[in-house]
Amino acid sequence: MGLKITGGNFRGKKLDILSIKAFRYTSSKVRESIFNMLKDVSGYKILELFAGSGIFSLEALSRGAHWATLVEKDERMVSLIKKNFENLSLKEKCEVLRMDAYKAIPFLYKKGVKYDIIFLDPPYEMGYVNGTLMRLKQNPLYTEDSIIILEHSKREIPNTGGQEGTITKRYGDTCVTMIFVKGAN
Repeated sequence: MGLKITGGNFRGKKLDILSIKAFRYTSSKVRESIFNMLKDVSGYKILELFAGSGIFSLEALSRGAHWATLVEKDERMVSLIKKNFENLSLKEKCEVLRMDAYKAIPFLYKKGVKYDIIFLDPPYEMGYVNGTLMRLKQNPLYTEDSIIILEHSKREIPNTGGQEGTITKRYGDTCVTMIFVKGAN
């Protein structure tokens, strides 16, 4: 079993996954929908929190993104991410941080890093969506033109702080909320 990249230079390439029940992979339908909404990601810097397999970043790099920082605390998934990036000769376009997302946010902020797209897909219904949004607000890793993308359960309601330009789409139990930071197109 494997995941396939849905678009860009690596469209159709199969990726290795771990067949462990605890891991939930973003479906190809949801990924395609996100990238159809984003349109062109050429030259973008991506931050993927709760990276899991790193499929979002691989999709973005396949579609022209410039750089990806992936944050994942599970050692097995970090090894998988590195293997998939190596197999696609993309390891020079990424940084993989084996650490908790809550700790990674202030760590990256202190480095002065900013991202065009911040994608997070935390475990469902455990409070991580709003906890992460709060930490991003305290340590902004985004610019006025950035987009924050949340993949979450339909039973979770992200606290977007009344940010205008927020879109939520539902795919069964999964919702994708895109927050267009003030000034974004």
